[in-house]
Amino acid sequence: MLVLLKRLVDLQTSYGGRHPVDAFSGRDIARVTSRSRDTVKRVVSPAPPTTPKPSGPAPTLTDRETRRIACTAAKGNLTVAKLKVQLDLSVSVRTIQRNLARVGWFVYTKMQNTFPLKAEDMLARKAWASDMLLRKDAGAVWDTIIFSNEKKWNLDGPDGFQYYWRDLRTPSRQTKRRQAGCGSVMVWAAFSSQGKSPLVVLTGKQNSDNYV
Repeated sequence: MLVLLKRLVDLQTSYGGRHPVDAFSGRDIARVTSRSRDTVKRVVSPAPPTTPKPSGPAPTLTDRETRRIACTAAKGNLTVAKLKVQLDLSVSVRTIQRNLARVGWFVYTKMQNTFPLKAEDMLARKAWASDMLLRKDAGAVWDTIIFSNEKKWNLDGPDGFQYYWRDLRTPSRQTKRRQAGCGSVMVWAAFSSQGKSPLVVLTGKQNSDNYV
Protein backbone atom coordinates (compact mmCIF):
# COMPACT_ATOMS: atom_id res chain seq x y z
CA MET A 1 0.00 0.00 0.00
CA LEU A 2 2.87 2.40 0.80
CA VAL A 3 4.51 1.54 -2.51
CA LEU A 4 1.29 2.40 -4.35
CA LEU A 5 1.05 5.75 -2.57
CA LYS A 6 4.63 6.55 -3.58
CA ARG A 7 3.88 5.69 -7.20
CA LEU A 8 0.83 7.96 -7.13
CA VAL A 9 2.95 10.82 -5.77
CA ASP A 10 5.51 10.23 -8.53
CA LEU A 11 2.73 10.33 -11.13
CA GLN A 12 1.38 13.54 -9.63
CA THR A 13 4.83 15.16 -9.90
CA SER A 14 5.33 14.02 -13.48
CA TYR A 15 1.96 15.51 -14.53
CA GLY A 16 2.63 19.03 -13.32
CA GLY A 17 1.10 18.67 -9.88
CA ARG A 18 -2.22 17.29 -11.13
CA HIS A 19 -3.58 14.31 -9.26
CA PRO A 20 -3.30 11.10 -11.31
CA VAL A 21 -7.03 10.55 -10.83
CA ASP A 22 -7.68 13.72 -12.83
CA ALA A 23 -5.47 12.49 -15.68
CA PHE A 24 -6.05 8.73 -15.65
CA SER A 25 -8.86 6.35 -15.03
CA GLY A 26 -8.67 3.77 -12.30
CA ARG A 27 -7.82 1.11 -14.86
CA ASP A 28 -4.87 3.17 -16.18
CA ILE A 29 -3.52 3.77 -12.69
CA ALA A 30 -3.81 0.06 -11.93
CA ARG A 31 -1.87 -0.77 -15.10
CA VAL A 32 0.90 1.77 -14.44
CA THR A 33 1.32 0.85 -10.78
CA SER A 34 0.85 -2.91 -11.34
CA ARG A 35 -1.91 -3.06 -8.76
CA SER A 36 -5.48 -4.26 -8.94
CA ARG A 37 -8.33 -1.81 -9.52
CA ASP A 38 -9.77 -2.60 -6.10
CA THR A 39 -6.46 -1.69 -4.46
CA VAL A 40 -6.29 1.57 -6.42
CA LYS A 41 -9.88 2.39 -5.44
CA ARG A 42 -9.16 1.82 -1.74
CA VAL A 43 -6.20 4.23 -1.90
CA VAL A 44 -7.75 6.92 -4.09
CA SER A 45 -11.22 6.85 -2.50
CA PRO A 46 -10.84 5.28 0.95
CA ALA A 47 -14.02 4.27 2.74
CA PRO A 48 -15.00 6.44 5.72
CA PRO A 49 -13.98 4.98 9.08
CA THR A 50 -16.66 3.03 10.88
CA THR A 51 -17.11 2.35 14.57
CA PRO A 52 -17.18 -1.40 15.26
CA LYS A 53 -20.26 -2.70 16.97
CA PRO A 54 -19.72 -3.94 20.52
CA SER A 55 -19.49 -7.70 20.77
CA GLY A 56 -21.72 -9.79 22.97
CA PRO A 57 -25.37 -9.38 23.91
CA ALA A 58 -26.82 -5.95 24.62
CA PRO A 59 -26.86 -4.87 28.29
CA THR A 60 -30.10 -5.82 30.01
CA LEU A 61 -29.93 -2.85 32.38
CA THR A 62 -29.42 0.78 31.45
CA ASP A 63 -26.90 2.97 33.28
CA ARG A 64 -29.77 4.76 34.99
CA GLU A 65 -31.28 1.48 36.24
CA THR A 66 -27.88 0.33 37.51
CA ARG A 67 -27.47 3.56 39.48
CA ARG A 68 -30.97 3.20 40.95
CA ILE A 69 -30.19 -0.35 42.06
CA ALA A 70 -26.91 0.71 43.68
CA CYS A 71 -28.48 3.67 45.50
CA THR A 72 -31.37 1.59 46.83
CA ALA A 73 -29.17 -1.36 47.82
CA ALA A 74 -26.83 0.99 49.72
CA LYS A 75 -29.59 1.49 52.30
CA GLY A 76 -29.07 -2.16 53.26
CA ASN A 77 -32.65 -3.01 54.21
CA LEU A 78 -33.86 -4.83 51.07
CA THR A 79 -33.01 -8.19 49.57
CA VAL A 80 -32.34 -8.44 45.84
CA ALA A 81 -35.77 -10.01 45.31
CA LYS A 82 -37.40 -7.05 47.06
CA LEU A 83 -35.23 -4.65 45.04
CA LYS A 84 -36.57 -6.20 41.85
CA VAL A 85 -40.18 -5.68 42.98
CA GLN A 86 -39.72 -2.19 44.40
CA LEU A 87 -37.86 -0.86 41.35
CA ASP A 88 -40.18 -2.73 38.94
CA LEU A 89 -37.30 -4.36 37.04
CA SER A 90 -37.93 -6.87 34.26
CA VAL A 91 -34.56 -8.65 34.66
CA SER A 92 -33.94 -11.68 36.83
CA VAL A 93 -32.73 -11.62 40.42
CA ARG A 94 -29.42 -13.18 39.32
CA THR A 95 -28.85 -10.34 36.84
CA ILE A 96 -29.31 -7.78 39.62
CA GLN A 97 -26.86 -9.70 41.80
CA ARG A 98 -24.26 -9.71 39.02
CA ASN A 99 -24.63 -5.96 38.52
CA LEU A 100 -24.22 -5.30 42.24
CA ALA A 101 -21.12 -7.51 42.30
CA ARG A 102 -19.56 -5.34 39.57
CA VAL A 103 -19.91 -2.22 41.72
CA GLY A 104 -16.62 -1.62 43.48
CA TRP A 105 -18.03 -0.69 46.89
CA PHE A 106 -20.53 -3.53 47.42
CA VAL A 107 -19.88 -6.90 49.04
CA TYR A 108 -22.36 -9.64 49.93
CA THR A 109 -21.67 -10.37 53.58
CA LYS A 110 -23.27 -11.60 56.77
CA MET A 111 -24.41 -9.19 59.45
CA GLN A 112 -22.24 -9.15 62.53
CA ASN A 113 -23.82 -11.15 65.32
CA THR A 114 -22.14 -9.08 68.03
CA PHE A 115 -20.80 -5.59 68.33
CA PRO A 116 -17.23 -5.16 67.03
CA LEU A 117 -14.49 -5.94 69.55
CA LYS A 118 -12.27 -3.11 70.69
CA ALA A 119 -8.52 -3.30 70.13
CA GLU A 120 -7.86 -3.97 73.83
CA ASP A 121 -10.44 -6.78 73.82
CA MET A 122 -8.66 -8.50 70.92
CA LEU A 123 -5.29 -8.21 72.68
CA ALA A 124 -6.75 -9.67 75.88
CA ARG A 125 -8.17 -12.67 74.01
CA LYS A 126 -4.86 -13.34 72.24
CA ALA A 127 -2.98 -13.06 75.54
CA TRP A 128 -5.34 -15.58 77.19
CA ALA A 129 -4.92 -18.04 74.33
CA SER A 130 -1.12 -17.70 74.40
CA ASP A 131 -1.03 -18.24 78.17
CA MET A 132 -3.16 -21.38 77.88
CA LEU A 133 -0.87 -22.84 75.22
CA LEU A 134 2.28 -22.21 77.27
CA ARG A 135 0.98 -23.58 80.56
CA LYS A 136 2.70 -26.75 81.74
CA ASP A 137 -0.54 -28.05 83.23
CA ALA A 138 -2.58 -27.23 80.12
CA GLY A 139 -3.87 -30.79 79.86
CA ALA A 140 -5.33 -30.74 83.35
CA VAL A 141 -6.77 -27.27 82.81
CA TRP A 142 -8.58 -28.23 79.61
CA ASP A 143 -10.20 -31.14 81.43
CA THR A 144 -11.96 -28.62 83.66
CA ILE A 145 -13.26 -26.40 80.84
CA ILE A 146 -16.51 -26.85 78.91
CA PHE A 147 -17.38 -24.73 75.88
CA SER A 148 -21.11 -24.32 75.32
CA ASN A 149 -23.35 -22.22 73.14
CA GLU A 150 -26.98 -21.86 72.24
CA LYS A 151 -28.76 -20.84 69.08
CA LYS A 152 -32.20 -19.28 68.85
CA TRP A 153 -34.24 -19.23 65.64
CA ASN A 154 -36.91 -16.51 65.64
CA LEU A 155 -39.97 -17.35 63.59
CA ASP A 156 -40.70 -13.75 62.64
CA GLY A 157 -37.37 -12.15 61.95
CA PRO A 158 -33.59 -12.04 62.28
CA ASP A 159 -31.92 -15.08 63.77
CA GLY A 160 -28.30 -14.10 63.22
CA PHE A 161 -27.96 -15.61 59.75
CA GLN A 162 -28.93 -12.59 57.68
CA TYR A 163 -26.84 -11.67 54.67
CA TYR A 164 -27.04 -8.35 52.88
CA TRP A 165 -25.32 -6.22 50.26
CA ARG A 166 -23.05 -4.03 52.34
CA ASP A 167 -21.85 -0.63 51.16
CA LEU A 168 -18.15 -0.66 52.12
CA ARG A 169 -18.27 3.11 52.57
CA THR A 170 -20.57 2.72 55.60
CA PRO A 171 -20.17 0.86 58.93
CA SER A 172 -21.25 -2.77 58.98
CA ARG A 173 -24.65 -3.69 60.40
CA GLN A 174 -25.45 -5.91 63.38
CA THR A 175 -28.35 -8.29 63.80
CA LYS A 176 -31.29 -7.04 65.83
CA ARG A 177 -31.81 -8.25 69.38
CA ARG A 178 -35.10 -8.51 71.23
CA GLN A 179 -36.53 -10.38 74.19
CA ALA A 180 -39.97 -11.16 72.82
CA GLY A 181 -41.36 -12.01 69.42
CA CYS A 182 -43.74 -14.31 67.60
CA GLY A 183 -42.24 -17.58 68.71
CA SER A 184 -38.81 -19.17 68.51
CA VAL A 185 -36.86 -22.40 68.82
CA MET A 186 -33.68 -22.60 70.89
CA VAL A 187 -31.08 -25.38 70.92
CA TRP A 188 -28.00 -25.90 73.09
CA ALA A 189 -24.82 -27.93 72.77
CA ALA A 190 -21.37 -28.16 74.36
CA PHE A 191 -17.98 -29.80 73.92
CA SER A 192 -14.90 -30.39 76.06
CA SER A 193 -11.77 -32.50 76.08
CA GLN A 194 -14.03 -35.51 76.74
CA GLY A 195 -16.12 -35.07 73.59
CA LYS A 196 -19.37 -33.46 72.44
CA SER A 197 -22.73 -33.25 74.14
CA PRO A 198 -26.00 -34.14 72.39
CA LEU A 199 -27.99 -31.33 70.81
CA VAL A 200 -30.70 -30.26 73.26
CA VAL A 201 -33.91 -28.41 72.36
CA LEU A 202 -34.74 -25.93 75.13
CA THR A 203 -38.39 -25.29 75.95
CA GLY A 204 -39.92 -22.52 77.99
CA LYS A 205 -38.10 -19.72 79.73
CA GLN A 206 -34.53 -20.45 80.70
CA ASN A 207 -32.70 -19.60 83.92
CA SER A 208 -29.29 -20.43 85.31
CA ASP A 209 -30.47 -23.71 86.86
CA ASN A 210 -31.95 -24.97 83.59
CA TYR A 211 -28.89 -23.87 81.67
CA VAL A 212 -26.53 -25.81 83.93
